[in-house]
Amino acid sequence: MKKLTTAIILLAIPALVLAGPGKMAQGRKMASERMEMCKMLNLTEEQQKKMDDMRVAHQKEMIPLQADIKLADIELGELIRAGDTSKKLDAAIKKVNDLKAKQFEKQVKHRMEVASILTDEQKAIWRKCHREPKMGKHSRGGCGEGTRMGCMPDGPEKDQG
Repeated sequence: MKKLTTAIILLAIPALVLAGPGKMAQGRKMASERMEMCKMLNLTEEQQKKMDDMRVAHQKEMIPLQADIKLADIELGELIRAGDTSKKLDAAIKKVNDLKAKQFEKQVKHRMEVASILTDEQKAIWRKCHREPKMGKHSRGGCGEGTRMGCMPDGPEKDQG
């Protein structure tokens, strides 16, 4: 038993080491993309402050919702693994869907609130960079070749006038 525990720990350590830097790098990339977006939009200091305040408020609002979604997903998984086909399973599915719908609604409203502080010229840039992706999670051929925030200065649409 002691050997098994030691083996599990030895296997888990490299996995944790490999997983850790990815999250940090992703956070740095997102911050870099946000700064790039600010440069392209040529935001005033007041607009930047408002956006930062809105982003922080949105993040604080989303954290409990994301936790609820994860818990609901786990509970749904338990019912599926148990082979449950009762109304409890239907209720668990509905709960996950309702929470994800609520999350999506909050994300769209947040995006609209952020866009509301922009000038018409800035909104044109914003819309170009935030159009809905056609495939996958992030746009692959739009504003910034698959970046999360898009709008890299030398993206493919720059030349397509």
